[in-house]
Amino acid sequence: MGLYALKPWFVIRLRRAEDLLSARRVAPDAVTAAGLIAAVLAGAAIALGGILNQPIVWLAVPFLAVLRLACNALDGSVARRTGTARPAGVVVNEVADRIADAALIGGAAFVVDPGLAFGAVAVTFLTSVTGVLALAVVGERATSGPMGKADRTMVVAVAAVAAPVAGPVAFTVAAWTIVAGGIVTCARRTLATARRAQKIHRV
Repeated sequence: MGLYALKPWFVIRLRRAEDLLSARRVAPDAVTAAGLIAAVLAGAAIALGGILNQPIVWLAVPFLAVLRLACNALDGSVARRTGTARPAGVVVNEVADRIADAALIGGAAFVVDPGLAFGAVAVTFLTSVTGVLALAVVGERATSGPMGKADRTMVVAVAAVAAPVAGPVAFTVAAWTIVAGGIVTCARRTLATARRAQKIHRV
C-alpha cells in the first residue's frame, strides 16, 4: 500500500484542522487549491535553489510537501462532513493533483537532467491513470504502491533535506526512485485491476 496505508492515521492527526475548516464552512475546493499552491511553491523552491545555486532554499520543500498531503487528506473529509461532496469535486481534485505532481517533480528539471525530471513526471501521470482506470473498470480506485502520491511526495521531500549536504545528486536519486517505483506501481495496479475485472466478469 505504501504510505497510503497511513492515511487514516494521518487524518486523525488532522482532526482539529478538519474541525476548524468545517466550522468555518471552508469549501473543499479551497482546501484542494491550497494543496495545489503548496505543491507549486515546493516545485518553485526546488527550481529556484538550482537556478540561484542556493541549496538552503530546498529546506522549504519538506514543509510544503507535508502541507500538500495534509490538504489532500482534508479536502475529502471536509466535503463529507459538511455535506458538500459532489462528482465535480472529484474532477477538481484529480486535475489539481496532476498539476501538483507536474509542478513538484518538474521543478527538479532545473537541478537534474531535464529529461529525467520530465520522465519522472510522465511515469507519475501513468501511475495516476492506472489508479483511475481501476475506478472505471471495477468501481474502486487503485491506491497500491510502492510509489503512490504520498510516497513520491515524500521522496522529493527527503531529497530536498539531503540535497544541501549531498548536492543535486539527491534529486537525481529521487527522480530515478520515482521512475522505477512508478513503473512497478503501474504494473501492480494494472495486474490487480485485470484480476478483479476477471472475477467480476465470472460472477
